[in-house]
Amino acid sequence: DVQGAIDPDTAPLALANPIASDMGVMRTSIWPGLLQTALHNRNRQQERVRLFELGERFRPDAHGGLAQTDGLAGLALGPCWPEQWSRATRPSDFFDVKGDLEGLLAPLDGDRFRFVAATHPALHPGQSARIERDGSLIGWIGTLHPRLQARFDLAQAPILFELELEPLLEQPLPVFQPVSKYPAIRRDLAVIVDESVPVDAILESVRAAGPAELRDAFVFDEYRGKGVDSGRKSLALGLILQGLSRTLTDEEVEGASNEVLACLRSTHGATLRE
Repeated sequence: DVQGAIDPDTAPLALANPIASDMGVMRTSIWPGLLQTALHNRNRQQERVRLFELGERFRPDAHGGLAQTDGLAGLALGPCWPEQWSRATRPSDFFDVKGDLEGLLAPLDGDRFRFVAATHPALHPGQSARIERDGSLIGWIGTLHPRLQARFDLAQAPILFELELEPLLEQPLPVFQPVSKYPAIRRDLAVIVDESVPVDAILESVRAAGPAELRDAFVFDEYRGKGVDSGRKSLALGLILQGLSRTLTDEEVEGASNEVLACLRSTHGATLRE
Protein backbone atom coordinates (compact mmCIF):
# COMPACT_ATOMS: atom_id res chain seq x y z
CA ASP A 1 0.00 0.00 0.00
CA VAL A 2 1.03 3.66 -0.25
CA GLN A 3 1.56 4.02 3.50
CA GLY A 4 3.93 1.05 3.54
CA ALA A 5 5.84 2.35 0.52
CA ILE A 6 6.30 5.79 2.11
CA ASP A 7 7.20 4.58 5.62
CA PRO A 8 8.27 0.92 5.39
CA ASP A 9 10.17 0.97 8.71
CA THR A 10 7.11 1.76 10.85
CA ALA A 11 4.36 -0.77 11.56
CA PRO A 12 1.03 1.14 11.50
CA LEU A 13 -2.00 0.31 13.63
CA ALA A 14 -4.55 -1.66 11.60
CA LEU A 15 -8.22 -0.64 11.89
CA ALA A 16 -10.86 -3.25 12.68
CA ASN A 17 -13.52 -1.60 10.48
CA PRO A 18 -11.89 0.68 7.88
CA ILE A 19 -14.18 2.89 5.83
CA ALA A 20 -12.26 2.05 2.63
CA SER A 21 -9.78 -0.58 1.48
CA ASP A 22 -7.01 1.99 1.08
CA MET A 23 -7.64 3.43 4.57
CA GLY A 24 -7.10 0.28 6.60
CA VAL A 25 -4.36 1.63 8.90
CA MET A 26 -3.72 4.73 10.99
CA ARG A 27 -1.32 6.95 9.08
CA THR A 28 2.27 7.34 10.25
CA SER A 29 3.04 10.13 7.75
CA ILE A 30 1.12 12.94 6.06
CA TRP A 31 2.89 12.37 2.73
CA PRO A 32 0.59 9.64 1.31
CA GLY A 33 -2.43 11.97 1.40
CA LEU A 34 -0.47 14.83 -0.15
CA LEU A 35 0.77 12.60 -2.97
CA GLN A 36 -2.69 11.30 -3.75
CA THR A 37 -4.05 14.85 -3.75
CA ALA A 38 -1.23 15.98 -6.05
CA LEU A 39 -2.00 13.14 -8.46
CA HIS A 40 -5.71 14.04 -8.35
CA ASN A 41 -4.84 17.62 -9.35
CA ARG A 42 -2.39 16.63 -12.09
CA ASN A 43 -5.00 14.34 -13.61
CA ARG A 44 -7.19 17.43 -13.93
CA GLN A 45 -4.63 19.47 -15.88
CA GLN A 46 -3.24 21.37 -12.89
CA GLU A 47 0.44 21.76 -13.78
CA ARG A 48 1.56 23.77 -10.76
CA VAL A 49 0.57 22.17 -7.44
CA ARG A 50 1.39 23.53 -3.97
CA LEU A 51 -0.07 21.69 -0.96
CA PHE A 52 0.38 21.67 2.78
CA GLU A 53 -1.39 20.01 5.69
CA LEU A 54 -1.39 20.32 9.45
CA GLY A 55 -2.41 16.93 10.78
CA GLU A 56 -1.94 14.06 13.17
CA ARG A 57 0.30 11.01 12.80
CA PHE A 58 -0.03 7.78 14.80
CA ARG A 59 3.18 5.88 15.48
CA PRO A 60 4.16 3.07 17.87
CA ASP A 61 5.95 4.36 20.95
CA ALA A 62 8.75 2.82 23.00
CA HIS A 63 6.26 1.28 25.45
CA GLY A 64 4.27 -0.69 22.89
CA GLY A 65 1.49 1.89 22.72
CA LEU A 66 0.51 4.44 20.13
CA ALA A 67 1.86 8.00 20.10
CA GLN A 68 -0.23 10.70 18.46
CA THR A 69 1.81 13.65 17.20
CA ASP A 70 0.98 16.73 15.15
CA GLY A 71 2.94 17.45 12.00
CA LEU A 72 3.28 20.03 9.25
CA ALA A 73 3.90 18.68 5.75
CA GLY A 74 4.05 20.19 2.30
CA LEU A 75 4.49 19.31 -1.38
CA ALA A 76 5.63 21.29 -4.41
CA LEU A 77 5.14 19.95 -7.93
CA GLY A 78 5.45 21.58 -11.32
CA PRO A 79 6.86 24.96 -12.37
CA CYS A 80 8.62 27.05 -9.76
CA TRP A 81 6.65 30.19 -10.70
CA PRO A 82 3.25 30.76 -12.28
CA GLU A 83 3.36 31.40 -16.03
CA GLN A 84 4.30 34.99 -16.83
CA TRP A 85 5.84 37.03 -19.64
CA SER A 86 8.88 38.36 -17.77
CA ARG A 87 10.45 35.13 -16.51
CA ALA A 88 11.23 31.78 -18.08
CA THR A 89 9.74 28.84 -16.24
CA ARG A 90 11.62 25.91 -14.70
CA PRO A 91 10.63 22.96 -12.50
CA SER A 92 10.62 23.38 -8.73
CA ASP A 93 13.62 21.76 -7.08
CA PHE A 94 14.94 20.77 -3.67
CA PHE A 95 16.52 24.16 -3.01
CA ASP A 96 13.31 26.09 -3.74
CA VAL A 97 11.47 24.24 -0.98
CA LYS A 98 14.49 24.34 1.33
CA GLY A 99 14.52 28.12 0.93
CA ASP A 100 10.82 28.29 1.79
CA LEU A 101 11.44 26.25 4.93
CA GLU A 102 14.40 28.40 5.94
CA GLY A 103 12.12 31.42 5.65
CA LEU A 104 9.56 29.67 7.86
CA LEU A 105 12.15 28.71 10.48
CA ALA A 106 14.12 31.97 10.51
CA PRO A 107 11.82 33.78 13.00
CA LEU A 108 11.99 30.70 15.26
CA ASP A 109 15.65 31.27 16.15
CA GLY A 110 16.70 29.88 12.80
CA ASP A 111 20.35 29.26 13.77
CA ARG A 112 19.15 26.29 15.86
CA PHE A 113 17.94 24.45 12.73
CA ARG A 114 20.16 22.46 10.38
CA PHE A 115 19.62 20.57 7.12
CA VAL A 116 21.84 17.47 7.20
CA ALA A 117 22.27 15.23 4.14
CA ALA A 118 20.78 11.79 4.86
CA THR A 119 18.74 9.03 3.20
CA HIS A 120 15.03 8.25 3.64
CA PRO A 121 13.21 5.31 1.99
CA ALA A 122 10.63 7.61 0.36
CA LEU A 123 13.13 10.21 -0.90
CA HIS A 124 15.66 10.36 -3.73
CA PRO A 125 19.20 9.41 -2.62
CA GLY A 126 21.36 12.51 -2.81
CA GLN A 127 18.36 14.83 -2.80
CA SER A 128 17.17 14.43 0.77
CA ALA A 129 18.07 15.79 4.19
CA ARG A 130 17.21 15.46 7.84
CA ILE A 131 15.89 18.62 9.48
CA GLU A 132 17.38 19.00 12.94
CA ARG A 133 16.91 21.43 15.80
CA ASP A 134 19.75 21.55 18.30
CA GLY A 135 20.95 18.23 16.86
CA SER A 136 17.62 16.40 17.29
CA LEU A 137 15.63 15.09 14.31
CA ILE A 138 12.38 17.00 13.77
CA GLY A 139 11.64 16.26 10.12
CA TRP A 140 12.68 15.48 6.53
CA ILE A 141 12.87 17.22 3.18
CA GLY A 142 13.63 15.80 -0.24
CA THR A 143 12.64 14.84 -3.76
CA LEU A 144 10.31 11.86 -4.10
CA HIS A 145 12.14 8.58 -4.75
CA PRO A 146 12.10 7.47 -8.44
CA ARG A 147 10.44 4.21 -7.38
CA LEU A 148 7.48 6.13 -5.94
CA GLN A 149 7.46 8.61 -8.80
CA ALA A 150 6.92 5.68 -11.18
CA ARG A 151 4.27 4.19 -8.91
CA PHE A 152 2.27 7.44 -8.97
CA ASP A 153 2.95 7.86 -12.71
CA LEU A 154 4.27 11.39 -12.26
CA ALA A 155 6.29 12.95 -15.09
CA GLN A 156 8.14 15.07 -12.53
CA ALA A 157 9.10 14.17 -8.98
CA PRO A 158 7.55 16.45 -6.32
CA ILE A 159 9.51 17.95 -3.44
CA LEU A 160 8.23 16.99 0.01
CA PHE A 161 8.82 18.04 3.59
CA GLU A 162 7.40 17.00 6.93
CA LEU A 163 8.10 18.54 10.34
CA GLU A 164 7.12 17.95 13.92
CA LEU A 165 4.73 20.77 14.77
CA GLU A 166 5.59 21.21 18.45
CA PRO A 167 9.08 22.73 17.92
CA LEU A 168 7.54 25.31 15.58
CA LEU A 169 5.15 26.52 18.28
CA GLU A 170 7.94 27.52 20.64
CA GLN A 171 7.99 31.10 19.38
CA PRO A 172 10.84 33.07 20.97
CA LEU A 173 10.19 36.61 22.12
CA PRO A 174 11.89 39.22 19.92
CA VAL A 175 14.79 41.06 21.54
CA PHE A 176 15.73 44.60 20.55
CA GLN A 177 19.23 45.07 19.18
CA PRO A 178 20.49 48.59 18.61
CA VAL A 179 21.49 49.63 15.11
CA SER A 180 25.09 50.73 14.92
CA LYS A 181 25.80 54.20 13.53
CA TYR A 182 29.35 53.15 12.67
CA PRO A 183 30.34 51.76 9.26
CA ALA A 184 30.35 48.03 8.59
CA ILE A 185 33.55 46.52 7.21
CA ARG A 186 33.66 43.52 4.91
CA ARG A 187 36.49 41.02 4.66
CA ASP A 188 36.51 38.16 2.14
CA LEU A 189 38.37 34.88 2.64
CA ALA A 190 38.82 32.05 0.15
CA VAL A 191 39.50 28.75 1.91
CA ILE A 192 40.08 25.26 0.53
CA VAL A 193 38.47 22.35 2.36
CA ASP A 194 37.64 18.72 1.70
CA GLU A 195 34.72 18.09 -0.65
CA SER A 196 32.83 16.33 2.16
CA VAL A 197 32.77 19.35 4.50
CA PRO A 198 29.23 20.90 4.46
CA VAL A 199 28.88 24.65 4.01
CA ASP A 200 26.70 24.79 7.14
CA ALA A 201 29.56 23.34 9.21
CA ILE A 202 31.93 26.00 7.87
CA LEU A 203 29.53 28.83 8.71
CA GLU A 204 28.84 27.41 12.16
CA SER A 205 32.58 27.38 12.91
CA VAL A 206 32.98 30.94 11.56
CA ARG A 207 30.22 32.27 13.83
CA ALA A 208 31.66 30.42 16.84
CA ALA A 209 35.17 31.78 16.24
CA GLY A 210 34.23 35.33 15.28
CA PRO A 211 34.14 38.21 17.80
CA ALA A 212 30.98 39.91 19.05
CA GLU A 213 31.41 42.43 16.23
CA LEU A 214 30.82 39.76 13.58
CA ARG A 215 27.40 40.73 12.22
CA ASP A 216 27.12 38.25 9.36
CA ALA A 217 28.98 35.45 7.61
CA PHE A 218 28.03 33.87 4.31
CA VAL A 219 29.38 31.85 1.38
CA PHE A 220 29.13 33.66 -1.95
CA ASP A 221 31.12 31.35 -4.24
CA GLU A 222 32.13 27.70 -4.55
CA TYR A 223 34.86 26.58 -6.94
CA ARG A 224 36.35 23.28 -8.12
CA GLY A 225 38.93 23.00 -10.85
CA LYS A 226 42.33 24.31 -11.81
CA GLY A 227 44.45 25.18 -8.78
CA VAL A 228 42.32 23.12 -6.36
CA ASP A 229 43.28 19.51 -5.65
CA SER A 230 40.89 16.70 -6.52
CA GLY A 231 38.56 15.94 -3.62
CA ARG A 232 38.81 19.54 -2.37
CA LYS A 233 36.74 22.68 -3.00
CA SER A 234 37.27 26.40 -2.60
CA LEU A 235 34.71 28.42 -0.66
CA ALA A 236 34.62 32.22 -0.75
CA LEU A 237 33.46 33.60 2.60
CA GLY A 238 32.15 37.08 3.29
CA LEU A 239 32.58 38.44 6.84
CA ILE A 240 30.70 41.59 7.92
CA LEU A 241 32.11 43.26 11.04
CA GLN A 242 30.69 46.31 12.78
CA GLY A 243 31.20 47.92 16.16
CA LEU A 244 28.36 49.36 18.24
CA SER A 245 30.37 52.05 20.02
CA ARG A 246 33.14 52.93 17.56
CA THR A 247 34.60 52.24 14.15
CA LEU A 248 36.71 49.08 14.13
CA THR A 249 40.39 49.48 13.35
CA ASP A 250 42.18 47.64 10.56
CA GLU A 251 44.10 45.68 13.20
CA GLU A 252 40.86 44.48 14.83
CA VAL A 253 39.37 43.43 11.51
CA GLU A 254 42.58 41.64 10.54
CA GLY A 255 42.69 39.93 13.94
CA ALA A 256 39.10 38.72 13.58
CA SER A 257 39.84 37.33 10.11
CA ASN A 258 42.89 35.50 11.44
CA GLU A 259 40.87 34.00 14.32
CA VAL A 260 38.28 32.70 11.88
CA LEU A 261 40.95 31.25 9.61
CA ALA A 262 42.75 29.58 12.54
CA CYS A 263 39.48 27.98 13.66
CA LEU A 264 38.71 26.67 10.16
CA ARG A 265 42.24 25.34 9.87
CA SER A 266 42.08 23.41 13.17
CA THR A 267 38.44 22.27 12.84
CA HIS A 268 38.14 21.45 9.14
CA GLY A 269 41.71 21.30 7.85
CA ALA A 270 41.10 24.44 5.78
CA THR A 271 43.90 26.23 3.97
CA LEU A 272 43.88 29.80 2.67
CA ARG A 273 43.60 29.95 -1.10
CA GLU A 274 46.23 32.29 -2.49
